[in-house]
Amino acid sequence: MFEECPQCGETGSTLRARRAYEGDPPAFEVAPPPPPPVTRVATSEPRWNLRTRTAALIVGGYLAAGLVAVLAADAAGLSAAAVLSGLPVPGVVVLVVLWLARGRAPLPAADAEQVSFHNAIWTRRMQVWEHAWFCSACRVAFWPAGALKAGFPASPAVPAHEIPLTIATMAERAYGQA
Repeated sequence: MFEECPQCGETGSTLRARRAYEGDPPAFEVAPPPPPPVTRVATSEPRWNLRTRTAALIVGGYLAAGLVAVLAADAAGLSAAAVLSGLPVPGVVVLVVLWLARGRAPLPAADAEQVSFHNAIWTRRMQVWEHAWFCSACRVAFWPAGALKAGFPASPAVPAHEIPLTIATMAERAYGQA
């Protein structure tokens, strides 16, 4: 079944947008709408993530090394102050590690309602794209009468550069705002 192009009147050069896009050669001007941006859903993060554990192990190791050094200094007859005077250099390293382990501010996360809202909009746009027709002779897209739902009027020929905006507009008109 072929539809008549509203611009040139041809029926032999029209095909569904998906077939045109996936054809050989592909018609990139009728590419499907891009999926919604990937957003992470807000979740509670554990307090002891990998960076926190690493910092805690380094600080614990530093304290254990200091304790062992003081005990060894007592056994060797050295003063604890002389042994501890060499520990500030690793202490600076520990502070740098702790500063790095604090991480950056968490990225704002979308809640599940926002994610489902964007997915609903994309699904509607994909439904409109699935019903689109493409004329390979004059390189326009169009929707026949009743293609999206019963009683929905036919569209005029849509030039390639207007296809994404037309898909978004027709999705709102045919299926309502999300």
